[in-house]
Amino acid sequence: MPRLKHFFNPDFDHQHLTPTQKDDGSVDFYNIGYVQSVVIGQVLAQWEDDDNGEISSEYRSYHEKKFPRGPNTTSNPENREQLIATRNGYVFYNDDGLITVKELLNIRGNAGLNTGNIFFVGDLIVHGSIKSGLEIRAYNINVKGVIERAKVNAGGFLKCDGGIKGHGEAHIETKNSLRTKFCENATLVSGKNIIIDNSCMHTKIYCEGKLAVKGRLCGGPCYSNQYIYVGEQLGGGLSTPAQLIVGYSPLMLLQIDKISEQIDKLTEQITDYSGKLPNGSSSEIEYKDKIDKCKVKISYLKNKKKQLWNKLEQTARLDTCRIMVPGIVKVGVEISIGQAFLQVNEPLENVFFYYENHEIKVGSPALKK
Repeated sequence: MPRLKHFFNPDFDHQHLTPTQKDDGSVDFYNIGYVQSVVIGQVLAQWEDDDNGEISSEYRSYHEKKFPRGPNTTSNPENREQLIATRNGYVFYNDDGLITVKELLNIRGNAGLNTGNIFFVGDLIVHGSIKSGLEIRAYNINVKGVIERAKVNAGGFLKCDGGIKGHGEAHIETKNSLRTKFCENATLVSGKNIIIDNSCMHTKIYCEGKLAVKGRLCGGPCYSNQYIYVGEQLGGGLSTPAQLIVGYSPLMLLQIDKISEQIDKLTEQITDYSGKLPNGSSSEIEYKDKIDKCKVKISYLKNKKKQLWNKLEQTARLDTCRIMVPGIVKVGVEISIGQAFLQVNEPLENVFFYYENHEIKVGSPALKK
């Protein structure tokens, strides 16, 4: 009797998952394997002759070699004994007992400890919220509820109907556009446009395309390649003033920021090692070697940072940059277009900021009719 060997768990049940144990003996509550992802062309199962009587959960026996083939699967044209996926998605046995690959993953509630971290190659809909502490990766992502203190990475676009309450720890990154109801205390990184339907408060933004905040924008910094639109109010509040930076590639600026953080950490290590340098001790050579290695890394990172800045200057499009505010601009707002800088010293209304002759100038009205 032929048997089918599975390259996924045929008895998988996402409703009965258990935490895994780490090598150090602690329990991992976040990586519990909520979904069995597969990619196009991946082997899902293959026929083997049942000649040794071995019993294993990865095998199922059949009376004939006829694949239980469901949607988005097919026989491998290069090996008819194998069943492969024809779409990116997740694999499972459906209610009809057929091996199926589904492109869209629905979470019918919150993504939390019941799901753990989710790493999925297809599209994802979370019908509830993404709870704090999770890491979510998928292609296109639609969240019906709120994103809390979580890391969310979309290979396509991300839409969050409930808004983002990051508490200073949420990091949301998309290759395509991002849209959310509101955003508070988070970091947003987008390869294209960002649209915030209401207010954005105390959020660091890196937007490679156009940034539009329909309500109030306070805090920052907010980086956009060319255009920023704020509908109701720019600035205000008692904390960090709104900082808007346009004219340079935000993703390159993000790289520069990360390099600066690495340099700061290495500088701290040098200070720490220098304080531990004993006089005439046998371990003195060891600490000096560590200091030298840190200095080499710093030199390399500074050179890389300089190269990025040179590239930024070459790709800048300052004359076409615009920051448009049909509403109110509060005192203290800081505007940067390229190397030019302007701090708003008096309230403004229905204005736009633009670059001319190495300076930032103010025009009105904000939008041409």
